[in-house]
Amino acid sequence: MNMCSSSRCYQDFLAPRREELSNFMWASRQINPQIAYKQPTRPSPQYHKDQVLKSPKIQELLSELSQRQNVSKDVLEAQIKNILDEIGYNKKLKVIRWIGLVLVKICNKVCSGIYINEDAIVQLKSRMGNCPVIFVPSHRSYADFILMSLMCFTEDLAIPAIAAGMDFHGMWGMGTMLRDTGAFFMRRSYNDDSLYWTTFKQYIYQIVTKGELPVEFFVEGTRSRSNKSLAPKYGLILMILKAFFLSQVPDILFVPINISYDRILEEKLFAFELLGIPKPKETTSGFFKSLSIVKEKYGAIYFDIAKPISAKEFFGPVLDRSVHNLRPLHQQEITEEEKKLVPKLAHEIVYRQQKHCVITTFNLLAIVLHNNLIKGKDLLNVEEIIEEIVWLKGIVEALGGFVCIDNVQKNVLDALEVHQNIVTLTSDGKVTLVSNEIVLDKANITKLKGHELSEKTITLSVPFMMLQIYINPVLHYFVDVAVLVLILKNHERAALDELFGHYRFLRALLSQEFITFNAREKMEFDAALDRGINLKLIATDEELYKLGENKKLEETVSNCIDCFIFTYSVVCSVLLQNASRVIAETTILARVQAEVETMISEEKGFIHPYSLSLDTISNCLSILASQKVLTRSRNKNSIFYEIDAAQVLSVRSRLEQYGGPRQVLEGRVDSIQLHLKNKL
Repeated sequence: MNMCSSSRCYQDFLAPRREELSNFMWASRQINPQIAYKQPTRPSPQYHKDQVLKSPKIQELLSELSQRQNVSKDVLEAQIKNILDEIGYNKKLKVIRWIGLVLVKICNKVCSGIYINEDAIVQLKSRMGNCPVIFVPSHRSYADFILMSLMCFTEDLAIPAIAAGMDFHGMWGMGTMLRDTGAFFMRRSYNDDSLYWTTFKQYIYQIVTKGELPVEFFVEGTRSRSNKSLAPKYGLILMILKAFFLSQVPDILFVPINISYDRILEEKLFAFELLGIPKPKETTSGFFKSLSIVKEKYGAIYFDIAKPISAKEFFGPVLDRSVHNLRPLHQQEITEEEKKLVPKLAHEIVYRQQKHCVITTFNLLAIVLHNNLIKGKDLLNVEEIIEEIVWLKGIVEALGGFVCIDNVQKNVLDALEVHQNIVTLTSDGKVTLVSNEIVLDKANITKLKGHELSEKTITLSVPFMMLQIYINPVLHYFVDVAVLVLILKNHERAALDELFGHYRFLRALLSQEFITFNAREKMEFDAALDRGINLKLIATDEELYKLGENKKLEETVSNCIDCFIFTYSVVCSVLLQNASRVIAETTILARVQAEVETMISEEKGFIHPYSLSLDTISNCLSILASQKVLTRSRNKNSIFYEIDAAQVLSVRSRLEQYGGPRQVLEGRVDSIQLHLKNKL
């Protein structure tokens, strides 16, 4: 089955599997996959470990540690072998085939299709073979790396060596199975363990320079619980680039991939985690319990493979690799100048992931329902929802997004069925949120990461958190025009320079929330202004800018970012209440949640439950620290902030220009809370 529009075309790679009498022949077929980087002889997983151990880098470290610690070199070498056994991937084709067979059975049961832009696969294959290839998918679910391997197996691409966290390593049976399909394991922290740290870096260097497989890692570092892009991490990408900076490979191709889900496997778990209720530990028994998903529907999954980024082309003449010719190769490290080049590449990868996001019917349905609920208006029936989605689809496409809708009525009915755990039809055919009373067990309460929210608050919040998870992927298309609307709502008219000044402040403040990179700032501002004018959100009056006539869209985009501005204002207020001392991050998180919960319980107006999100509060603290408003420090496993009261007050004062907490409260009608109670 194909799904095409004027701009993109996808094929369902599950479709041929559904037509087969048995998938066994497909899983056991002879395969000759396209490898990433041709080597003189095919390296085995054990070969890589042996080469790391023999490398001058490791041998020199062994001699140094042996002398310094007065420990036999053989003892240290045994430790490195153990570390390599912990890290190293394996490759067993028989295991890969059986897992491929099982995955196809499960996916056929729960998915309506897994779609991929096949043209991009053809183009990618034509560029593979001459240099290392790095797959960099977005990370929204544990299913990402499993589905990536299934996609590669189906498309005859070599299954990559995949960077996986140690939480999987300890799962009985699962760790071994994942290793046998190409996973290599990395610790989250190294605690100044130079032996582990150097061994791991050398292992990455080995599989990049001498490996034939693609390497796969998540540049965001962890799953995004909010379903928004996270700020990229630089550690692993630096290790990978070392081979290029040291001229040991001719080039490196980074392949950004966006994986979009109709329904995310962990959606309810994420809603709880955002409220501070921690995820359960990964266990094998937990994994088998999760297989109960086969009783539910998860809709479609979309793989959109972006144009690969060549490191050679990206860095171009800026890079001077001759500096590495002065000393022996194994003594070379990445220079400070080279490190400064990496953030731009990391952000470009995230940027391309975002631009290749597939917006689904439910993403738009979530926005429509969200707008209706927080405005306190009458609920919409299916026909009215469809009308709103058609309108919203045109808006998202005008803002540069891709919406995958081919038959809007069927797609809406399918979305309502897939997401019946979040949305439901009332007895009179209106669409609203599902609300179930939530009771926490004592084990969960003792592990809370924030304030101990009441069960009443959690019951109200969870449906909104789950709904917001599906709104969030659309927000990077809305945020720039929404910021301009927010400014002009509170500053009636503004000259271009004044408007850009306000925009810079707000986008910098929200840069962890909605990932942006300073180098793109002016370009994104200009594009947002043009789009705002074209959509009649913004009008010009002589050389001044003001709000346009499109009040419906103005309200929609404002509703999408109001809760973030509100939360940031509350964070500043809480910080000012504690401005005289250094305070633990966990304390701030709890106090902000407590403050928001109090406002919700006062029922003086609608406070969006997403303002309780620890993700948003943490993003605010992180950006304030990067702007030197807070001074961040770490003591053992805890993070602390020293508060500069004058600077926090300045940020809060500026935020109040755009509608701080009190203005948000006053701007909402008192009937909204009652409306929600009745509907939920």
